[in-house]
Amino acid sequence: RCYILSNENSKIQLSLRQSWLNPKSNSKVEDVEITCIKDVKKGQLVRGYVKSITPSGVFFALSTSVLGRILFQNVSPYFVQKHSLYEKYLPEGKLLTAKVLGVTGKHVELSLLPEDTGMPNVLPESLGLPQYVAEEENTETDGREKREELKVKAKQRRGNSDSEQGSTPLSQTLCLVNRITFKIHLSCCPSPCTHFPLLQEAKPKKRKICPADESDSGIEVYYREEEEEEDGQEEAAAKKKSKIRKPIEPPRLQVSMGFTWDEDINAMDVPVLNQKEQSSESEEEEDPQSKLKKQTKKEKELEKQKKEKELCKLEAALMDPSRQPQSADDFDRLVLSSPNSSILWLQYMAFHLQATEIEKARAVAERALKTICFREEQEKLNVWVALLNLENMYGTEETLMKVFERAVQYNEPLKVFQHLCDIYASSEKNKKAEELYHTMLKRFRQEKSVWLKYASFLLKQGQTEATHRLLERALKALPTKEHVDVISRFAQLEFRFGDSEHAKALFESTLSSYPKRTDIWSIYMDIMIKHGSQKEIRDIFERVIHLSLAPKKMKFFFKRYLDYEKKFGTTESVLAVKRAALEYVETKSSLVDT
Repeated sequence: RCYILSNENSKIQLSLRQSWLNPKSNSKVEDVEITCIKDVKKGQLVRGYVKSITPSGVFFALSTSVLGRILFQNVSPYFVQKHSLYEKYLPEGKLLTAKVLGVTGKHVELSLLPEDTGMPNVLPESLGLPQYVAEEENTETDGREKREELKVKAKQRRGNSDSEQGSTPLSQTLCLVNRITFKIHLSCCPSPCTHFPLLQEAKPKKRKICPADESDSGIEVYYREEEEEEDGQEEAAAKKKSKIRKPIEPPRLQVSMGFTWDEDINAMDVPVLNQKEQSSESEEEEDPQSKLKKQTKKEKELEKQKKEKELCKLEAALMDPSRQPQSADDFDRLVLSSPNSSILWLQYMAFHLQATEIEKARAVAERALKTICFREEQEKLNVWVALLNLENMYGTEETLMKVFERAVQYNEPLKVFQHLCDIYASSEKNKKAEELYHTMLKRFRQEKSVWLKYASFLLKQGQTEATHRLLERALKALPTKEHVDVISRFAQLEFRFGDSEHAKALFESTLSSYPKRTDIWSIYMDIMIKHGSQKEIRDIFERVIHLSLAPKKMKFFFKRYLDYEKKFGTTESVLAVKRAALEYVETKSSLVDT
């Protein structure tokens, strides 16, 4: 039974939701129906099915009209090189729980990470895959590499400036320009200038003026850009700025060592720095790095402690005997601990079937048949029956027949035939069940259970006349010593599923032919107590207590008669039964005396 959602372009969309099938029921809807992208909100937990796996990620169907995407980094915390591994553990149509990371326009970004969904990881830990590297370590290493590149390029520039300007060192003035604060440090200034508030004071040194010093500008500039910009972009920008003429020149700094400020600060080449200043800069750069290292070590220690706590919790949960398995790894551990338990294997199969993973359920059944010890015949038979059920529900007729033929080879054929007949009957495949019963009657003619099974099947179908004909065939095929038992069993089936009058006639005819079969009398009494009237039951008791049977058997029937009257009769009927028992004892004692 299903609900038709739409019928367009010769395509019918169906729904099995209880909210559509029974709209009046007030049952709680676990998964809210998503009809458009407006129904999806950030941070929401949703369930859906795997649609496909592409190089750009896993596409996740939330409904027939809404499709989401899961990036590979949000599928699992493990780094996977081969995407075929995702296809193995995330087959098309698998039901999963995901978290909505964001909704932009018509795109929905989702996550399957355990910290987002609270569900187990989709990839098992047993694969031994590496985890994604922390972003902090990547940023540290990238920052170090970029700083080293900047130092190497600065040294190359310093070498070029030395070769052009000569061998005289330029140590009179140092100007450190920062992109954010543009701080300028001067090493030979007599006094600070009011026009440049960012200048820092320094003690002047006494030295002789050389002609080279007069021609030189006397300024050493070191310009540090942010780590994100590349040095090539800096040079291009500097050349462009040098070509542009300034409309107004800034006021010059009056220093005894004459030099000019004609060049733009950003266009100046980077000169050679003193060793002391280089060491101070490297120390300034290393200090925050060492702090970051200390912080990351602390964070690593905290992560280790968290992981240890989580492992302790997992171990405690695994040691709990009442804990239900929730993943394939849990079932694997249970199966390893008790490999001959068919119940665990069947639960493992049911776990995969709930997630519509039919091939995995088949693989689990095959593993069970290979793992269970050959001495455990009943346990293996249980797995074979489960595999027959699986093929009957999800497989084809060919796959079912292949499994049936294998099961007949490895087990008792009669049991396998009977189980397959029960499977057909429970799935309402009556024609196939009847055909299989006919083959069983030909192959197992001497087996009483086959005739009785077929009789119960016919009575459940309402074919009473066919049951009567079947009883005649059974009496002809079975040996005479089995006739009484077969008739009584057929009569019991008639009481349960067929005509009670015909069942009474069968019992009466059997007891008239075999009056001393106390087992048939007791069965007849039990059935009549459930289905008959009190008058009929009392008539049966009266007939039994007047039979010439052994004293022990008579005592048994008198006791049953007395118990029945105590429950359903009156005091007078109880006294009547006691008087009849006394009379029987007196007659027996008189016969003994004579």
